[in-house]
Amino acid sequence: MAETVKEIVREKFRQEERVVSIFEAYQLIGYEQQNRLLALVRCHNSHAVFSFALSVCPPTTFVDLTVDNIFPIDQDFKIDAPTGGISKLQFRITTKTGQMLFYYYPCQTYVHYKYDHFQNDILAAKFAFSEHPDVVDFSWLDSYRREDLSAIDRNIADGRATLKKRESKFREELEKREHEFIVYEPYRFYIATWNVNGQPPNDISLYEWLATTKDPPDLYAIAFQELDLSARAYTVSETRPDFVWVSRVMEGVHPGAEYEELISVRLVGMMLIIVIKKELRRLVKSVTTSSVGTGTLNMMGNKGGVGVSVEFNENFICFVNSHLAAHVHEVIRRKEDHDEILRRMQFEHGITKRSIEEHDHVFWFGDLNYRIIEHQYNKYMDPMATPAGVARYTNQEFIYAELEPFDQLHVEMKRKAVFPNYVEGPIMFQPTYKYDPGTNNWDSSEKARTPAWCDRILWRSERTHQIVYDSVMSLQLSDHKPVYALFLIHVKSRDEEKYKKVHEEVLKTVDKYENDNQPQITVAETDIDFGIIQFNSVIQREILVANNCHLPVVFEFTGKEGKDSAICESWLDIQPSRGRLFTGNSISIKLELHAGSLSAWKLHRKQRESGSKVPLDILVLHVENGRDIFITIIGEYRQSCIGFNLETLCRITEPVTKMNLKDILAVEREIERSEPTKNASKSDGAEIPRELWFLIDYLFNHGLQTMNLFNLERKFRRSANINEIRDWLDSWSVNIFPGNPYTAAETLLFLLEATPVPLVHPYEDLVLSVDSYEKCREIITFLTPQRKKIFIYVCLFLHEILKNVAWNRVDSHKLARIFAPVLLKPRTVSSKVDRRLEDERDDRRVKFLLRLLDNSEFLREFAITDLKVVNRSMPLLDLS
Repeated sequence: MAETVKEIVREKFRQEERVVSIFEAYQLIGYEQQNRLLALVRCHNSHAVFSFALSVCPPTTFVDLTVDNIFPIDQDFKIDAPTGGISKLQFRITTKTGQMLFYYYPCQTYVHYKYDHFQNDILAAKFAFSEHPDVVDFSWLDSYRREDLSAIDRNIADGRATLKKRESKFREELEKREHEFIVYEPYRFYIATWNVNGQPPNDISLYEWLATTKDPPDLYAIAFQELDLSARAYTVSETRPDFVWVSRVMEGVHPGAEYEELISVRLVGMMLIIVIKKELRRLVKSVTTSSVGTGTLNMMGNKGGVGVSVEFNENFICFVNSHLAAHVHEVIRRKEDHDEILRRMQFEHGITKRSIEEHDHVFWFGDLNYRIIEHQYNKYMDPMATPAGVARYTNQEFIYAELEPFDQLHVEMKRKAVFPNYVEGPIMFQPTYKYDPGTNNWDSSEKARTPAWCDRILWRSERTHQIVYDSVMSLQLSDHKPVYALFLIHVKSRDEEKYKKVHEEVLKTVDKYENDNQPQITVAETDIDFGIIQFNSVIQREILVANNCHLPVVFEFTGKEGKDSAICESWLDIQPSRGRLFTGNSISIKLELHAGSLSAWKLHRKQRESGSKVPLDILVLHVENGRDIFITIIGEYRQSCIGFNLETLCRITEPVTKMNLKDILAVEREIERSEPTKNASKSDGAEIPRELWFLIDYLFNHGLQTMNLFNLERKFRRSANINEIRDWLDSWSVNIFPGNPYTAAETLLFLLEATPVPLVHPYEDLVLSVDSYEKCREIITFLTPQRKKIFIYVCLFLHEILKNVAWNRVDSHKLARIFAPVLLKPRTVSSKVDRRLEDERDDRRVKFLLRLLDNSEFLREFAITDLKVVNRSMPLLDLS
């Protein structure tokens, strides 16, 4: 056996690769014991240990072996037995990727190799490596790692992580390869801010502020503060853009290009306008706005921020215009405003929300209201200067480089209290606050505000260079001076040809990832042929399901029409219908097909035509977190008289075995479509189905006095003798009846309950509501002539059984309990049937039948008017 197994293992390898020795072991995965077959393999001057998972143990073919792990014998390889009470029965293989613990059996197994011998072979291979480590080549191992082995996530295999969703994995892999298709294209962004102190624009021109560059910018982000200082604006939290200011902006932008307003957002006095070159509008994939009020009650819009998020090419760019708390001493409050804007400002792009920090480029600007620490102005002051505010400062050319250590914003950013990781360019301009409106003079009011650089432009952006940072002294509308900055920003763009190629490759990578990390099972066959199927036959088939992947697999058969639907047709049974398989394990699933009385008519319709195999069902084998497998059940169902409507059997003039199923079903459909009324003329064919007549005639002559002729347990359901009776009836045989009273009685019940349409159709539901003999009689009166005759004929037979109760011990209650669900069955039965409700309905059906059986005059009346003796003498109909 050992040599046979070794030969099977050799088939997994190429000619130049020699299997030195093999060893049977197992691993403990959770609480499960998983068989492993280890093989020491040599190729030229290198060795490796292969660990195989087995779908069959011992393996009978190389297909039963799946590579579970490969351990190259190099400088990191080690094999040893850990110390402990059962150390003799376990060993550990250590490589640079980790450790694996294996167990082995204390007695000899089918391999017949001892652990000591296997270990010695490995140690010899390790010694050979140590002698010539520089010439060892392990490249031959690559062909045994699946092409997509790199996609295997061992954390998923070990249960420490879950499989990433396809979309998430695709984005992750695409980001890793961005460098292959991303190019950085330069764009010029013009950022500007101005606190207008509630002044209307009137006829002001903004050209001097917005058109300072030689070449036209690609995009403008223009911020205003204190657009409206009225009480009404604060009360209603005005959010409508001020279109007068918007029009002034559009008139003031650079005349060297055509621009359009991309979007504007306003909250009370703060407004942010984004303007873009018309030719670049196509590069904007999405744009959204947000606003945060941090004023009174931390909600009002007199302070706070407005923002715009733009998806431009392959980057998300954020512009924030904020107006923070005023006054020299409100440094902490300004930090609180900053933190609140950072926390609350969110931009909705589709179903996702993006914070300020989640953008590739951020420009934060506006009236940040940071001041110069007041006592540091002393060295600039001339106490002799008069009048105050006119020549108060000896040096009106403020040098920011000297005052930078005392600038509150500089101090706060240096200690990372606000604007972490943001940058501000060198300030080379005068303080922008506070001036007498209409002049360039410092504040001459009684408050005599200390000059400060309140209006600032900051950015957090890689691949960005600030070209200009300046103010405009000539615009004297407000007590603030407008500020602007020009940036050269390199925005991510993609090379479409390269992107297409990478996109296709990433899709393949994701497919490999899913294939490798999704549980998968192998089914030996997906087309299960049940061959020739006949009524009451039981046929079994088995399918082998194996787990050859590196993950444990949970599987179950599921319904095709949703969670609560049946997993298969009623004639099929699946055992087991669910299970769990570890790597290398397999299970045999048993499929049993039984063509019973409740499914015979369905099989007739599935077959449709004689003489060919057809799909009878499709099973869905669902793998948890994996892909479904579809298994088709095929076979040929041979028609039988059991499974057709009794009216159909009356109409046909040949045995069913000599007719084509298609022709019989055509007769059945014609009868069902016509649905004749009680006044319909006599139809062609027999008064009573021949098959029904044969069974009742035999039972009348041989079974009326048989003890327990009918029983509730129906213990003869699966009797093989019923198949002989079936064939006898289907051929209209003239031979002696092949059965006995018990199997004849069971066949009679089969014939009655296997009809597609109830015998009392269309009054099967009305049967449940009648409460008197007169109403029961009325329902029978309204049946179609054919159904009424058959119903009365069966009731007459039941009446004869009751006459012999002393011998057969079948009383009226027992008989009604057996025949009521058959003669008065519902048209359809839901798979979600309420068993208690259905039992209650059966009780009503039993009462209905009892009322008729207990009234012999009813039977005599209908028998005389509706039934005639057919073909040969039937003592049952002799009512004299």
